Amino acid sequence: MKTIFIHGATASERSFAYIQKEIKAKDPIFLNYDKETTAEENLDEMKEILKENKGPFSIIAHSLGGVYATYLQNLFDIKGVVSLATPFNGSEIATWGGLLNPGYQLFRDITPHSAFIKGSRKLSIKVPWLQIVTTTGDVPWLSGKNDGIVTRHSMTCRGDVEYTTIDRNHYEIVLSKRVVDTIKYRLYK
Repeated sequence: MKTIFIHGATASERSFAYIQKEIKAKDPIFLNYDKETTAEENLDEMKEILKENKGPFSIIAHSLGGVYATYLQNLFDIKGVVSLATPFNGSEIATWGGLLNPGYQLFRDITPHSAFIKGSRKLSIKVPWLQIVTTTGDVPWLSGKNDGIVTRHSMTCRGDVEYTTIDRNHYEIVLSKRVVDTIKYRLYK
């Protein structure tokens, strides 16, 4: 089974260096995307890349990557997903950022009221999916508990995925041995 990695906003495939080193996925597929183009355009490019590859696939996605995974899991032969701190209900930080920089496409795509986020929430999850929720970190201008970037409410708002928690912040999660062990157990039994 091939493994698809989808990074978080403003990151790259390098954010998965530790996880990839530890799980030793064969023939990994890194779905990088451009923060300057729309989420829909990025999703179209991801679909084209995956059409060129033969499944089945598993997906490991961090943050916004998990929102992209909600779209892809309905279109390809996906056997399981592990998402890390995915803001299923969007990012309130993006709402704040959009006030400061209204032309920044990424902020427009990941606010709780964007068409991309709303569209992902309408999709049913049809594969085994584990969301690892980060529980440390705190930004005072976000209402409610958060991991420094995403609120726990946004990470846990879906009723069709399984949840577990880890005491890491939004960025530390990709460097956690516990996360690697969880991924191995869930996707590579």
